[in-house]
Amino acid sequence: MGVKNIHVVLIIVSIILSLGFGFWTLGHNYILWGYASFVLAAALTLYCVKFVKKMKAL
Repeated sequence: MGVKNIHVVLIIVSIILSLGFGFWTLGHNYILWGYASFVLAAALTLYCVKFVKKMKAL
């Protein structure tokens, strides 16, 4: 597995952990942290898509 693939896997793991933390915080009345986690997950998703497109072009 190359460095590019490991990078994509780590980004996906980060997205899953961020979403999980977001749902957990909403269940425990930490609303601000929950929304921040969802924003982070969205940003990581956009970054992952951009990274994959850039790596295909190389």
